[in-house]
This record gives sequence, structure tokens and C-alpha cells, in this order.
Amino acid sequence: MTTKVTTELQINGRNVAVGTELSIKGERGRFRFLKHMATATTEWIDVWGGPSGREQMRSFRPDRVKTVHYVNKTDINLLKERKAHA
Repeated sequence: MTTKVTTELQINGRNVAVGTELSIKGERGRFRFLKHMATATTEWIDVWGGPSGREQMRSFRPDRVKTVHYVNKTDINLLKERKAHA
């Protein structure tokens, strides 16, 4: 079974590339898109994010994406986290 990996796709009529922020149905927080994976039987997206302070790597089906955000807000949170651990 081969797995096709891409770093760009279209969700809800919007172009999504690495770093684009998404909101996921049924999940708290924002997630940054990393990659799209597809096999012959299923597909999913790998993302990083979640509630502030509890970010983690997650995978979701593309149909669970609720919003593709225009403005990335996690940059501010990433900066705060780096300053706190410096």
C-alpha cells in the first residue's frame, strides 16, 4: 500500500499550505497544518496545536476542518512560549 504525502491541498474552497491555521469540529484551539496523507482507502491531515499550553501532534480527516483561518494567531502564542522557556 502506497501513501501519498502532500504539503498543499484545498479545504472548504481555501488553499491550505504548511503553517496555515485550522479549526477542527469538536476540538478546542487552533491547529497548524503540516501535511496531507492519502492511501487507496483513506486520507487524513497531520497538524500541530490544540488548547494553549497543551499543544500536540494530531491527525484528522479533512472533512472535520471547520474553518481555514485567514490570520495566523498561534505565532503570538509560539513567541510567548519561547520567551517563557528561554
